Amino acid sequence: MPARKTVLIVDDSASLHDALSGAFEEAGYDVATPVDGEEVFRKLAQVSPAAVLLDIYMPKLNGADVCRLLKANPHWRRTFLVLMSGRISEKEMDTYRRIGADEVLRKPFEPEVIVGCVARAIGPAAGPAGA
Repeated sequence: MPARKTVLIVDDSASLHDALSGAFEEAGYDVATPVDGEEVFRKLAQVSPAAVLLDIYMPKLNGADVCRLLKANPHWRRTFLVLMSGRISEKEMDTYRRIGADEVLRKPFEPEVIVGCVARAIGPAAGPAGA
């Protein structure tokens, strides 16, 4: 059976976190949910995600810092990374893309929008056999 792809979802909004987790699980992806920016790195080693969704404004280590660290690491550089925030200007969106975010989304959005964005980038939930 083909391996299912994993998406890490890191957001301190319980309602968005739950909505995104449900939408990705419904689409067939495995979901891991670190509670903050620091825990992302422990989860990365455990689950090897195909995509990481990060709230920009998080406790302990913010999404932009996590993005910089992930994209600087040769092992995680190619991981599809989405930064999300409800308070973000166009100029900030451009800055986040320059530091390595593959996509920057302004909240609110429908969970299906981000599932579609991620699916276009990483492919369907189940990868080829042996993936």
